[in-house]
Amino acid sequence: MKILKRIIIVLLIIIAIPLLVALFVSKEFHSEREIVIDKPSWEVFDYIKYVKNQDNYGVWQLSDPEAKFKEEGTDGTVGYKYSWDGKKVGKGTQSITNVLHNEKLETELDFGFGEPAQSYILTEEVSPDQTKVTWGISGKTPYPWNLMGLFYDMGKDFEGGLENLKKILEEQKSPDDRAFALNYYQKTMDDLKNNVSDLSAGQLHFRPSDTAWSISQCLEHIILTEAMIFGMLKENMNKPVNPERRAEIKLSDKDIIAMVTDRSEKYKAPEMLIGKGKYDDAKQALQDLEAQRTEILSFINNTPLEELRNRVSDSPAGATDAYQSLLFIAGHTARHTLQIEEIKNAQNFPAQ
Repeated sequence: MKILKRIIIVLLIIIAIPLLVALFVSKEFHSEREIVIDKPSWEVFDYIKYVKNQDNYGVWQLSDPEAKFKEEGTDGTVGYKYSWDGKKVGKGTQSITNVLHNEKLETELDFGFGEPAQSYILTEEVSPDQTKVTWGISGKTPYPWNLMGLFYDMGKDFEGGLENLKKILEEQKSPDDRAFALNYYQKTMDDLKNNVSDLSAGQLHFRPSDTAWSISQCLEHIILTEAMIFGMLKENMNKPVNPERRAEIKLSDKDIIAMVTDRSEKYKAPEMLIGKGKYDDAKQALQDLEAQRTEILSFINNTPLEELRNRVSDSPAGATDAYQSLLFIAGHTARHTLQIEEIKNAQNFPAQ
């Protein structure tokens, strides 16, 4: 009987020690790792924004190939939910909570116990052909499961996952010009939305000086200009191809984007393209722009690249092809998004 009591006491001590240790272990956790991938930032982000692609590079996901998965919503957009059920990975969900194009993907991870954890993947351009990717997570683990933090380092999984991601992307053939254009249009729309969505009517109509434009005027100008340039482009598409003029093109696609987004060079807009400040509601302006862009995006998707490249016309930048004109349209939005940022940074910009 004494032996049995001793065994019970020893077992209780063995159980009690970890529980006591857990009292002094932090419930909060944070881990992240980073890597540089030899691919453009837009191309990297276009891959990592899809949660399901983590099945291809995530160490944790790859550890249980027989796990069952379920999707709800549209991957790459806020609200998408990815659920799993496996012997090794257990049960849980990952939901997209925020997508900032070419910058970050934020998700919420629910492992079925405790508070959901917050995960993120960040992309940062190091050079035109190099991107730093940071993968991390933070959250709280309930007592006594917080003790596992002493034995399990998620950073190793992130390291392995990022190495897998680097290998996949650097061995992958780069997307074509069509994918680049569609991505650039999405980025310029997202950047504009992030800058104006929550602005009040007073903020939209604020002008830093008597000669400066308001944000409302900038939005109107963007919409008017996109419609005009796209109309000119469609007229040009009705003309015969002229590939013999390609030798006249002096600027690369990247040069076109750099030129139009360079705010150090100022140009006077023609009267017909100067906004009158008709927008009191930023959401209405964004809806109008998105509706207008529907035709442009359809045109990009359905027009052969050869057709775009073999139609050369004269522009303020010299000879350019139709594809470059499409980049100019999106770049023009980026240019005036920068102008909107300048207005918002004015000393007397209204708080509401």
